[in-house]
Order: sequence, then C-alpha cells, then structure tokens
Amino acid sequence: MQTEPVALILIVDDDLENLGVLSTLLTDSGFRVATANSGQDAWQKLGQITPDLILTAGMMSGMDGFELCRRIKTQPVLDKIPVILMIARNENQNRLAQVNLESVDYITKPFLPIEVLIRIRLNLRLLNLTRSLHESNTQLQQEIIARQMVEAKLYQLNQDLEQKVIERTQGLTLVLNEIQLREEKLTYEAFHDSLTGLFNRAWLMQYLSEIFAKQQPQIGQAILFLDLDHFKSVNDHLGHIVGDKLLQQVAKRLKNCIAVSHKIVRLSGDEFLIFLNNQDGIHSVETIASAILQELHTPFEIDKYQISIGASIGILPSTLNYQQPTDILRDADAAMYQAKRAGKGCYIVFTNEMQLQTLKRIQLESELRQSIEKSEFCLYYQPILCLSSQKIVGLEALIQWQHPQRGLISPDKFITIAEESGIVPSLDLLALKLACQQLHQWQKKFKCAESLVIHINIAAAQLQHLDLVEKIQQILGEYHISPSAIRLEVTENALIKGSHTVTQVMDKIHNLGVKLCIDDFGTGYSCFSQLYTFPVDTLKIDRSFTKNVNVSVESAALVQTLINFANSLGITVVAEGIETQIQLEDLQKFGCEFGQGYLFSHPVPIAEITNFLQLQDG
Repeated sequence: MQTEPVALILIVDDDLENLGVLSTLLTDSGFRVATANSGQDAWQKLGQITPDLILTAGMMSGMDGFELCRRIKTQPVLDKIPVILMIARNENQNRLAQVNLESVDYITKPFLPIEVLIRIRLNLRLLNLTRSLHESNTQLQQEIIARQMVEAKLYQLNQDLEQKVIERTQGLTLVLNEIQLREEKLTYEAFHDSLTGLFNRAWLMQYLSEIFAKQQPQIGQAILFLDLDHFKSVNDHLGHIVGDKLLQQVAKRLKNCIAVSHKIVRLSGDEFLIFLNNQDGIHSVETIASAILQELHTPFEIDKYQISIGASIGILPSTLNYQQPTDILRDADAAMYQAKRAGKGCYIVFTNEMQLQTLKRIQLESELRQSIEKSEFCLYYQPILCLSSQKIVGLEALIQWQHPQRGLISPDKFITIAEESGIVPSLDLLALKLACQQLHQWQKKFKCAESLVIHINIAAAQLQHLDLVEKIQQILGEYHISPSAIRLEVTENALIKGSHTVTQVMDKIHNLGVKLCIDDFGTGYSCFSQLYTFPVDTLKIDRSFTKNVNVSVESAALVQTLINFANSLGITVVAEGIETQIQLEDLQKFGCEFGQGYLFSHPVPIAEITNFLQLQDG
C-alpha cells in the first residue's frame, strides 16, 4: 500500500534564528523542509524545486516576501503553490493588499508554534482539495464530451454532473467548517484551564504583554491575587478528585461574585488572579474582595463531605507605572503573602513599603542561594546534658549564616525565607555534613566524644524524598561517623500530618541506625495514641512547658505525664529551655534524664565546645 508523500515546505527568512526555529518545528512535525535566507535565494531555488507550500517573512532586505510572492504568482508553474506571509502587526497594510491573490495567506508576528502548524496544514489541505476538485472536474468534462454523441442522454448527464458538483462542494464546505472548529478548539484549549474553564497562565502572559504593547496600561484596572486557605489539607486528606471538584465549585463562586466584563485566571493549583476593569477607586475593589471572602467562607458540599476553606487575597490597586508583566505578578503575590501572614481569610492592599520588603526578600533569597553554593555557613552547638551527672551527652547543631558583608546571621533571620523558597533541604544536608565533619575531628581528639550524639534539625519537606536516606548514608560514610551518633529532629506536626512517604522515609532512617527525635513536643497536634506507631527514640519537651513547670500546676502535671508516657515506651526525654535551678530540680524530680538551656550554655561556636569536651575528658 503506497503512503502519501510528505509535503515539502520552503521557509524563507533572512533572520537565521527564525529560520532555524521554524525549520526545527516543521521537521519535528513530520514535514520535509527546504530553506532560503533571502527572497533572491528563494527565487533561484524555485527554479530547482517545486515545494508544496512556501512560508516566507514579509519584510526582508533585498527582495522581500511581498515581491517574491508577486513573482511567484506570475509564473504558471508556481502560481498555484500556497504562500503564507509572516508579517508583524505594524507592517505596511498596503503592501499586503497588493498581494491579495489566490493561494496567499498571512499570519501576524509574534505567533504560537501551534498557529503556524494549523495554518500550514489548513493550506495544504485546501491545496489537496483544490487539486482533487480540479481533477474531478476534468474527468467530468471528459465524460460530457464523450457523451455528447448521445443526445438522448445529455440532459440526464448534465443533471448527474450538477448533482456531483453540489455534493463535492458541500463536502468541501463541511471539511472547511470542521477545520475551523478544530482550530477554534485548539485555541480555546491553549488559553483555558481544562479543569475550571477559566483563563490559564498562557492567556495571562499574552494579555499582560498586549497591555504593555499599547504602552498605556489601563488605569482603572485592579488585580486580586487569591490563594485558597487549607486547600492542601483537602487534597491530602480527601484526595485529588475531591480537590478538583472543590476547585470547580470555587471557580463558579468567583464568577458569581464579579461582572462578566472582569476576567478570572487560574494560575496554578489553588491560586487565582482576577482583573477588575473600570473600578471607582480602591473602595469598590475592597467591596468585591470582601464579597469573595464571604462567598468562599461558606462551606462547600462535595460528595458526602462538607468542606470549609476560605481564601487570602492580595490587592494591586492599579497596573499603572509598571514596566514588566512579571512585576505586576510579583507585587500582587507579595500582597497575598502578607494576607497569609496576617492570619488568612482576609485581604491586604499592596503598598510601596510592601514593595521594598519584597525586593529585600528577593535579594536575601538570592544571597542565600549563593551562600549555599559557596558554603558560607557554620554551626553553633548547644550542649545537651545528663541532668544527674551534669556531663555533656549530646549537642544540638544550629546553622548560622556567615554573610560576607553582614557578618554572622542567626537562623531566625533567614529560616522562614529558606522554607518558603525550598532552600531548607539543602541547608539541612549542609548542616549534617558540617556536623559530621566536626564530630570526626572531636572523636579523634577526645575519648568522651566517641559517645557524643549530635542533634540535627530536619525539615518536614525532606521527609517527602525517598533518596534522603541515601544522602545521609553517603555523608556518614564520608566522615566515618556511626549512624547511632546522629539524631535527626523533626517537628511534631511533620509526623502527625505526614504522608505514607514520610512514614517510609522515617522507617528507612531508623533501620539505618540513625536516631529520630520529635522536637518541640506538645506544641502541635499531639496524639499520644499515634506516637508509638512512629520509630521515635527521643522526645523534646518544648521550652514553653519547661518555663512554667514551677509556676503552673497544670504545666507541671502535663510535663510529668509526658515524661511518664515516654518512659513507658522506652523513649528518651530531653527538656528544652532550662533556665533556672528550680526548673532543673523539678525536672529531675519528675524523672527527666536530659536537658538543655541557658542554665548550662547558650549555643556557642566550635572552639567553646572543644573546651567543654577537653575539660570533660579530664
């Protein structure tokens, strides 16, 4: 069975970059491609090859695309070849009108690859249909001539021919209509979110680009940047199917809150952007934002669940004075972020001060990433003591940023940014590497360091990666550190809210021999009934309980309960934040074996820990 020959496309453009992009696009799409880097070059090649379609730039040096098209249409051998002119919106419309000939099409720059492919296939299809129709008509004419000798059948023959022409014309019309519908569908899908039917990010960027192309952003246009509250919890606990249905209902409610002339974009996940046109000042914008918050606060009925979420909204009062679309998104996102920090379920209007904070935050994040690459960090250590012997049994490693200009920066100044930007996992592994490196040095110098245990904080996000265990094992092996000498501290919420992957990773870490510790126990969603299901070796009682152990009867009773419960499971207890002798004595009375706090030592640099170990070693 013979296959249909692959169409040959001649691409003409004196911009070599465009020529390469289009050549790669069409080759990857299954076409044969010939190229010419000027109109004169194309005219010469047309004496050697006969392409199925010509795709040419309009404006070129020397012979441009318009002149090339005019010459082609004067040649009987070439005049039926479809030509697609690529012209910019601001190119001479009179030149285009002069080329208003048969088989000449055009597309405007800039264009999407999908648009180019659709136009090429449409023109090739039309060419094939025209050729087919021409061949059919030729055959019909031959039949007419052959049957003219039979006058009795001439009338019937003419009727038959007319009917065939009608049917073929109708068929061609149907094909063209189908192609148009498919093109419209592809365009719609390219610029709309498939789940909610709202505009998508591709449409947003094109829309913003068009606004700036006019060089006069719409003064009356405000933007709402909306992020759903607690949506991740819905996905985690009820599944993505319920989460998708929730997003669909959210989209419907948003449409009900605004006029048809306004535009809603689903950016990604649970983030939405709303353009409000022709608003009468910030008050009207805030009124719409309040209505949206109230609408989304009403519980959603999905399947058998009643789901309550809410939203945080950042308001950008106007797109005026912006130079880049990305700056608009940055500032709207910054306002939304402030709404999240303000407690969620509210809106915040963007201010100039907020812009400065955002720029500072971006700068700090950039410097933080660079410092990680340069390893501009060190560790401070806070001793963990046996409360009965007052000897150091462990150290909690706390990472410090050695900024080249600002000096030493404590973690409370940068950890939040590191968490939000996804840098924390890199910091955690760097802290583990530095701690193992230092422990190896101490173990070579001090006998007491052989039993020393280093506590390293690990972010909840790390526990989502199955390769974490391999990375830990690699670092331990590099510095010849026993797994039992490392204790990874994770927050209580990371365990209780953790996924199946978190449980898998924790089990692998435990099987490796590395100890696991729950940090700040009692401050999160404590669940004693679930605690025994996790491979935990140590609990750290949060400093807020230690602080009140000798002040509040309730706190003392709670601490006593925590210690008794942990001891019954064979779990070691460390009390954090011990600052007074009375607190120490109460904890000893309750049976707490280990503790840390300012009563013993602040977090200190390596040199001071070295002195402690030297004294302890005797």
